[in-house]
Amino acid sequence: MLIWAGLLVALLVLFVAVARRMAMLTARTRELERIQRSVESIDRRLGAAVDPLVARLDGIRRHPGDVEGLARDLGPAQSMLRDLTVEARALQLPAALAAQGEVMAHETERAVRAADLVAHGLETMLAAHGGFETGAQTSLKRGALNLRHAREVFGRAAREIATLRPADLAQGARADAPNAVPRGGSTYGDAADVDLEGPFEPRM
Repeated sequence: MLIWAGLLVALLVLFVAVARRMAMLTARTRELERIQRSVESIDRRLGAAVDPLVARLDGIRRHPGDVEGLARDLGPAQSMLRDLTVEARALQLPAALAAQGEVMAHETERAVRAADLVAHGLETMLAAHGGFETGAQTSLKRGALNLRHAREVFGRAAREIATLRPADLAQGARADAPNAVPRGGSTYGDAADVDLEGPFEPRM
């Protein structure tokens, strides 16, 4: 009788342990799914704001006459980028994803600064009546480069998070993930904005 009682107690303890682990796994799964949905949403909207803007900047290099149109349409893109920065900073991420969270927040902020730089360049060009004034050229080129970099680095972090499993929230992001983002910063090393020399020259 005592043996059966002991077995029953052991089974009960095992059942409780398994149930607890299943509950933890379920909680981690739901948390990861929430994070992945949020990050995917920000990544998608970041692309919707940045990609057309970069394409139009490239277009200005070929057709300078579109400066007024881009200057007129830039405001909504800037507003969206600012909203995405707030969302990226507000993401509730576990400690295992702290580095990726910092990268994503930094890159949305970089995109905001880049769009502001583009706005400055466009204003300067309009003041010069569409001429490719040197300061405007530099602002547009730097703005376009930083928009591209922000989009690429944020997307890389988003792809890494999309490949994670619930267990990674406890163990930390896998160092050997295919698109892993190095902890502590973006893949471009220095967190400062890109500042390449040379004018934003129109294509002939």
